Amino acid sequence: MDIATVTRLLRAAGIRWVRIEMADTHGIARSKSVPIEKFPTYAARGVNFYGGMLLQDASGWDIPLEERLPPPDYLLKPDLDTLTVLPYAPGEVRVLGDLYRDGSPAPEDPRVVCRRMVERFRARGWIPRSAFEYEFYLLHATTREPVFRDKQICSTLRNNFDPAWRDELLTALEAHGIAVSTLSVENAPGQFEITFDPADGLAAADQAFMFRTVVKEVSRKHGYIATFMTKPFIDQAASGTHLHHSLIDATTGQNVFADPQGMHGLSELAWYFLGGLFEHARALIAVFSPTPNDYKRYQPGLFAPTSVCWGYDNRSAAFRVPADAHGKKARIENRLGGAAANPYIALAASLAAGWDGIERRLEPPEAIQKDVGWLEGLPPLPRSLDEALDALERDTILCDLLGRPFIETYVAVKRWDAEKCRRRCPDYRSPEWNHRIDPYEWEEYGELI
Repeated sequence: MDIATVTRLLRAAGIRWVRIEMADTHGIARSKSVPIEKFPTYAARGVNFYGGMLLQDASGWDIPLEERLPPPDYLLKPDLDTLTVLPYAPGEVRVLGDLYRDGSPAPEDPRVVCRRMVERFRARGWIPRSAFEYEFYLLHATTREPVFRDKQICSTLRNNFDPAWRDELLTALEAHGIAVSTLSVENAPGQFEITFDPADGLAAADQAFMFRTVVKEVSRKHGYIATFMTKPFIDQAASGTHLHHSLIDATTGQNVFADPQGMHGLSELAWYFLGGLFEHARALIAVFSPTPNDYKRYQPGLFAPTSVCWGYDNRSAAFRVPADAHGKKARIENRLGGAAANPYIALAASLAAGWDGIERRLEPPEAIQKDVGWLEGLPPLPRSLDEALDALERDTILCDLLGRPFIETYVAVKRWDAEKCRRRCPDYRSPEWNHRIDPYEWEEYGELI
C-alpha cells in the first residue's frame, strides 16, 4: 500500500499524530511526532534526527570524545510494516524506523545491525525465530515503592492486583501484534514477568522493543513506573531477559534445530549454535549486561549465570536446553541477559555468536546439572562492565560480524557509562558498592531503561 493511501486511511480513522521512533544505543525509545498531514513527506525521505543520538549516555548527554566534530544529522526513515495505532493514546500511531546517513542505513544503528544479522541467516535459507522473556518491577510513581510488599511468586491475588492496568496492557500489546502467553508475579515484591509468542527475523526485536515502551506508557497512565533496570533493589531478585533461539527452514517451515534422533531432540545445527554462544559468552556479557548496575545481578542462588556453562533444564546455567525443547519447540535459551539489555543488540550479538558456531562447527562441553552458582572451577563470566568491554574488544570474530562502526560506537558509549559511574560513585566496583543500590543508578537508569 502506498504512503498516500496509508495516510488517507489514518486520517479517516481520526489519527492526528504519527510518532516516528527508534531505539538508541541503550534501548531507550527516541522519537519525533509529526502531524498526519506531514507524514507522506517524512515517510518518503525520513525525518531529521540529531547526529549524536547514538553517542549519548542514558541521561541524554553527549559522551565526551576528544577532537570530535559535530556529527552530521541522520534521517530516520519509517518502516511501514511496524505501523501501529496506539489504543492508549487516541489519535496517535507509532512507526519504527532505521537511521540513514549519506543515503545508506547507518551501520551503528542497533536496528540496522540486527537486520543485517538476520539477513545473513536468510541468505543461507534460515529464518531466525526468537522469543524474549522479560522481567520488570512495577512501582508506585510517587514513592518508587513496589506495588505490593510481599514476595508471592505466581500468586493469583497479586497477578490480578489491578485488573484495569492488566487489561489495558493486554489490549495495547495485542495492537502491536504481541501475542501474550502468560502474565505472572515473579520472585520479588512488585516484580512481574510477561511472556509472549516468538517472532521471526527482525520482528522479534521490534516486538521486544515495543513491549518495553508499551509497558512503561500504560503503567504511567495508571500511576505506576515500570522499570527494566536490572537490579533496582539490592536485597531482591534482579530482572532478567531470557532469549530463546531456533532456526526455521525458509522453504519448508521446519524447525532445523529439531532432530528426534539427536541428544535431547536437538540437531547438530542446534548444538553448533550453542557451541558458538559458549565460545563468545564473555564478550556477549558486554551487550547482555550493558550497565554497571547489571553486575550486581550475578550472585549465587539467584538463577543469574556466574560462569560459562550450559545445562539441560538448568535455570542456573548461562545457556539452557528447556525440558520441552524438542520437535516444533526445539530451541536454545540464552540466559545471560539482564532486563536492561537493548533487544536489537542482544538479538544481533546472540545470532552472531550462533552463526560463528555453525560456521566453525563448534561443540559445547558437557552439561552441568547442578546449581552453578555454588560450583568452583568453571570459566567465569566478567564481573564488571569494564571487564566485559575488554572481552568484547578482544573478540575479533564477534566484532567483525556486528560491524566495526557499531562496535566503536557501542564501546565508546559504554566505556563512558562505566567512567561516569566511577566519577559519581567513588567506591565503584568495591564490595561496598556491589552491595547497595546508589541513588545515581536510579537517576541514570530507573525509569527510561
